[in-house]
Amino acid sequence: MRFIPGFLFILLLYIIGYFVFSDPRTPLFTVGSYALAWVEVLMVTAAVMAMFEQLKVSRPGENNIGEVLMIGVLAVVQIVLFTLGAAGVPWASMFGNTEFLLLTVINAGQTVVAFQINAATLMRTISA
Repeated sequence: MRFIPGFLFILLLYIIGYFVFSDPRTPLFTVGSYALAWVEVLMVTAAVMAMFEQLKVSRPGENNIGEVLMIGVLAVVQIVLFTLGAAGVPWASMFGNTEFLLLTVINAGQTVVAFQINAATLMRTISA
């Protein structure tokens, strides 16, 4: 399980949400004057998942390059899916929108940070 990128679950949630919710900006629930839509819940979940992914690769003394590489592979898959969706490929049209672009940016950003964290923990281990 540790080699499965957490963003795979976010990607699956996105795909399920795409088919379940006709308008991702329609409020799911309202608490007082705050209304949360599906896309907002998904973005917050993606941001939290990104932080957990970074924690996963920050164990001092361990080479977590396998986990980081899998995180990177999924980021590349998301970039390809977005590119195909934006280019108008019919089967990938669900990925060519702002919501998926934001998920891709979050994943790509956290991938860069995960590589940096893994490298820093390895350097600290080597120099100690």
